[in-house]
Parts: sequence; C-alpha cells; structure tokens
Amino acid sequence: MDNVKLFEYSLKTSETFDSASAKEKIVISGDAKIKNEVMKNNERLIALFTTYETMNGKLTKEQDEGIVGEIDNILFGKNKAHMNYTAFSQYLMVWDMPYSALQSHSEAERRHHLRGLIIKYIKERHQMYMSHGYSNIVMQVVSDNYSHKRGGSTGTDKLANLLERAGIAHYESGFDLINGSFYLLPDKGDKKLFKKICEGRGIKFIWSTAKTGKMPDCYIQKASKSYIVEHKHKKGGGGGQNSQIVEIVDFIKYSDENVSYVAFLDGILFNELADASGENKMSTAKKDIINCLNTNKNNYFVNTAGFSKLVLDI
Repeated sequence: MDNVKLFEYSLKTSETFDSASAKEKIVISGDAKIKNEVMKNNERLIALFTTYETMNGKLTKEQDEGIVGEIDNILFGKNKAHMNYTAFSQYLMVWDMPYSALQSHSEAERRHHLRGLIIKYIKERHQMYMSHGYSNIVMQVVSDNYSHKRGGSTGTDKLANLLERAGIAHYESGFDLINGSFYLLPDKGDKKLFKKICEGRGIKFIWSTAKTGKMPDCYIQKASKSYIVEHKHKKGGGGGQNSQIVEIVDFIKYSDENVSYVAFLDGILFNELADASGENKMSTAKKDIINCLNTNKNNYFVNTAGFSKLVLDI
C-alpha cells in the first residue's frame, strides 16, 4: 500500500469521538431517588456542616470532636471512595491544601487542620451552597472534569480491537514466533517476546535505544513482514501537544529491513493536522511527514481510518 496515499486518505477522514477515547467514571446513580453510598455520604457530610454551624459555641469538647471525627471518617475512612469529589474537598484547594495532602497527615494532625477548614468552609461556602441548593450532581461534574487525568489502557485496547476486527490475533503459545502472523503489545506484557523476535529477525529498533529502552505500543507480524506501531491519542494543540507531534513524526524517520514503522495519531489533534495551511507548526509537521514517507516508503503515518485500512490490507 502506498504510504503517502494512505496518509492523504487519513487526512480526508476526520477523527470522531469514539468510546475508546472516553475515560468516564460514574459516581452517582442515574436516579436521584436511588441513593448509592457516595450520595449518602455526601448528604451526611452536608448535614454535619449544618449541625456544626447551628451548634456553634454550644458544643462540648467531646461533641465537637465527635462531629469533626465523623466528617473525617466520611472523607478519609474505609468508605471514602470518591469523597475527593465533594464540594468541601474541592474547597480545600482554595487554601492550597489538596485532598490528597490532607489525607497523608496523621489522624490527629489531619483533624486539627480539618477543624479550621470546616469553620472557614461554613463561613465562606456552606450558606451560599445551601441558598442555591446543594446537589449530588457536583460530584459527577468534578469526576468528569478529572477525566483528563485518567490514564488506563484505552490506547492499547483500541489497537487490539482494530487488529482483532481485521482478523489478526494476539500471540498465543504455540504460534510460530519467527514466521507466524499475530500481534503483540510490548508495552503491556509482551516485552520479552518482542525482544526475542527482534533478535530472531535481526530488527535493530534503534528508536528504542534513543528513547532509553522505551517499548512500542504494538508489534504486528504477517509472515516475513513486521510492523512496529507507536500510538498517540492527542487533544487540541498547545506547546506540549506540538512537541509530541514532533516526537511521533520522528518515529517514522527510522528504518529496518522488512519492517514498517507506523505512527498512529488519533484524537482531534489529527484534524488540526489535516486542516493545517500556511506557515505554522502543524503545516511544518505535515510537510515533514510527507518528506519522511517519501524517504522511507515502508513507513506509515495514519489516523484511526488509515490504521484500519492498513491492517485490513496487511
């Protein structure tokens, strides 16, 4: 398959939102009337803030410690799951005291800090939120906002799904390691097998040496032909994203006999590459890609549509 034509095909086929890119975590129930443990804990927390405010100046030392202790147990006890998404936990950031930092303190020290933070929260936020109406929805909103921090194996899952759909199976014991047809995920447990194949086939894979031993995301073998795949899922542009465009373009500058280096970029950043014109970083990257593909005719630069087309043609 002509590598430049496949790149042009990828440019014409926009990246869309797909389930493999989602990093969703549902923390509240789908029905407000059916309360899960997270919702019950959040509502109990709000009630305790109201009690602490109402009884201000009237609590004995033991009562005060009891309320602060229960708040501490809800936030940091054995049933603390998702309590970092509460309105109070988010308020901690105002005082440069992230939930994780407060959690790391000893119980006595944590409760000492917690007492002061509760007083500030009640004064500056609790009545405001009571006036507008507290809702468990905020916990789901915060969970969604934290989605960009979630890693996971969605990238390799997507690669595996596309390959399985194309009829290429993951390596299993008994397959011909040197001449068989299969795929590996070297960065997800198949490192030893990948290294053994490189030795058996004389694949130098100098890119790994340049990247201090980094493994590729995927290796595909079809009889005598090998495909080494580096996958990047990227959002919109920016300094960090642009530098990673340069990094993945660099991948297709390498070559080995009977080996194709495949740079697979998905996410909406690929669409920016497709739309690039004039003299900007993305236009420069597009020109670099075409130059690399013309120099290394075995290599490929693709998006989801292009990768799907490539593996069907292998």
